[in-house]
Amino acid sequence: MKSFVRFVAAAILFVLLATPVLVANDKHPALPSRVLFAKTVYVDNQTTSAELQNTAYTELAKWGRLQMVDDAQKADIILRLSSGNSVKFVPGGDNAPAYDPKIAKNNFAGADEAVPPGFTRVSLIDPKSGNSLWSDVRKTNNPKAATHMLDGLRAQFEQKEK
Repeated sequence: MKSFVRFVAAAILFVLLATPVLVANDKHPALPSRVLFAKTVYVDNQTTSAELQNTAYTELAKWGRLQMVDDAQKADIILRLSSGNSVKFVPGGDNAPAYDPKIAKNNFAGADEAVPPGFTRVSLIDPKSGNSLWSDVRKTNNPKAATHMLDGLRAQFEQKEK
């Protein structure tokens, strides 16, 4: 009887200690509820590839989960494609806003992480605040690989809907 109690105690301890490690190994953050309830999406292509934008439109249409709109103001979420080499204009002179690292980190979550050549960052952005809600980096160096750029997003939706 003592060995059985020890075994059960060890099993419970193992499960409790292993669970955070398993969750930490999940490379995709959970989708916020605002994304799960989104009905419309605007595609913001910040790469130099029109083919990637076309692939994103095609994949979204096949998926059928989100309706595409032609204006970011009409969208519940923005799907941003970036290659990590975009340049943002920052006003200079007396009107320049002071740099706040907290704001920069919130507005451009993951922007400080380099995107390797041949990959694309797929991000979901809140159109009202500009904050990043979710992000994934996918290989897109050939047309076949590019068709899988939304797989991480679809998997997150499926996981949440279970």
